[in-house]
Amino acid sequence: MKKRLLLLLTLILCVSVTACTSRGGQTETQSLAQSDAESRPEKTVQEDAGSRPEKTAQETEGTEIYRDFRVDNVFHSDSEGDIHYNIYIPETYDGTKPYALYFTLPGYGGLYFQGVAANIKTEEFGFEAMKYNEEMIIVAPQLNDWGETSADQTIALAEYFLEQYNIDRDRVYGSGYSGGGETMSLVLGKRPDLFTAYLHVSSKWDGAYEPVIEQELPVYLAIGRNDEYYGSEQTQEAYNALYALYEQKGFDKEKIDGLLVLDIKEHEYFTQRGISNEHGGGGLFARDTEIMGWLFQATKEPSHGGSINASLSGTVPAELEYIPDKYKSPSEHPGTLEKLTYQTWESFSYEEKTQELTKEAWVYLPYGYSENQEYNVFYLSHGGWSNETTTMGTDQNPRSFKHVIDHAIEDGKIQPLIIVLPTYNNTSGRDSGDYSLALRLTDRFHNELVNDLIPAVESRYSTYAEDTTQEGLKASRNHRGFGGFSMGSVNTWCTFRYALDYFRYFMPMSGSYSTDGEYMAELVKESGHDSDDFFIFAASGTDDFAYSAFKTQIMAMGSVSDGTFRFADNEADGNLSFLEREGYVHDAIASDEYTYNGLRFFWNREQ
Repeated sequence: MKKRLLLLLTLILCVSVTACTSRGGQTETQSLAQSDAESRPEKTVQEDAGSRPEKTAQETEGTEIYRDFRVDNVFHSDSEGDIHYNIYIPETYDGTKPYALYFTLPGYGGLYFQGVAANIKTEEFGFEAMKYNEEMIIVAPQLNDWGETSADQTIALAEYFLEQYNIDRDRVYGSGYSGGGETMSLVLGKRPDLFTAYLHVSSKWDGAYEPVIEQELPVYLAIGRNDEYYGSEQTQEAYNALYALYEQKGFDKEKIDGLLVLDIKEHEYFTQRGISNEHGGGGLFARDTEIMGWLFQATKEPSHGGSINASLSGTVPAELEYIPDKYKSPSEHPGTLEKLTYQTWESFSYEEKTQELTKEAWVYLPYGYSENQEYNVFYLSHGGWSNETTTMGTDQNPRSFKHVIDHAIEDGKIQPLIIVLPTYNNTSGRDSGDYSLALRLTDRFHNELVNDLIPAVESRYSTYAEDTTQEGLKASRNHRGFGGFSMGSVNTWCTFRYALDYFRYFMPMSGSYSTDGEYMAELVKESGHDSDDFFIFAASGTDDFAYSAFKTQIMAMGSVSDGTFRFADNEADGNLSFLEREGYVHDAIASDEYTYNGLRFFWNREQ
């Protein structure tokens, strides 16, 4: 115990999101949590009063506000004594609508004896959680240890909130960092039914495994490879134990992977973000959209206790929606088109890098675009005999499809997003008019796309990519899509083949690649991904000359016996959708309508 306390006291200098860097031979400790707090004024009690439900006799309300959290509230439990906690309640909460609930348990530096609100002053999990659901109550308990007493107090507090507040029982989330993870594992060993999903960060597992398995509670285990306090071996052991119990239950790998994630970060993950201490740097996970996104995308399904529905998107409609006529005229809240110039290399000698090219892409930014908001990005490729201005036009001469997107975002049919309009034309703007040449250029476009275009776009605009390193772009793949019509569809299939590491969503339209479904499945296996890692929204028209071959490819993919491709209208049930429009031909009307419908699905999950 003494050794444990000594090391924890040492690590407290580098806990949570505290960055430890070396400058001029001296160590500089810079708290990112503190720097965030300094930029945000505190509210008065009166300013925050509107969103609070009435307190009960069992509750003493705190009198101070810190970054929208009411601090040092006390729940007087009959069985567990006084339990201190900090709480964020959205201003919109009035008790008439069920809200999600999130419990975040801190490490040693956030325990109550460290000071009131020490947990939220040193850790960012609660604040980052606000970004994922505007209708979520966030509770940050301040307990006194990481053992059974704190576990029982956490259970009592969770039961109290579920009883006293209008909570959506299918969206109750938990996370535990360091010692808080030990506590939460004990909680889950007793009452996993209280939670929908759990994030275990830079910690070890002290609780029982069997109740978690019985409940089928989704668990994400994240830690640094060389965590200075725990190492990663104990986390690996917990994962192995849980995995083995699921196997004993008869679950296959696909089902287990949907419930259990092991994420051991190499040292570069921390150093690239300016932190050298892996245990203290575990607080970086709070700002990792892949990790936190996993947690808050989970919902309970009635068929089994807590399996995860990790979709970011909605439900594909049974039929394509026609674009409303008014959408083809300018809207009152238009987005903007900007020209992006970037450097790349001649396509056929790309690897040798002997001929540098300066190319242009057009970028659509939604109305109200803000650097303070993260946006999904959709890369939309033109077809044959076209270029980067064909689909949406330019800032001086926008085409009707630009107006369509403006209206759809304005009406809430499409979530605000960034659309990038590149060209696979190489040394001439007429390259796409040569069918044979265009086929070869789309097969090589992935080099430019991944190495030059995406970094140029996502270093300039606000996206989910924390940085534009290969690691950063891969980590944000869930927030990136690629699509195109005709030869742009071929370009989409090529991107699916070569760049699945960087994209989750694909929208091929009226352009086939291979009618061999087994071959397409093999491409997925070669990429190292599985069937849960992508979704394909495909569309064509019955009078389109490309329809027959395109539909044949889609049907062949859906018929692959190993389940690599599964037809479904949502991500929870599959990864492949095909819609067709009776009588549509191979033209811009069809292209615009298919794209409009696809973007109504991508990143548009019903809340």
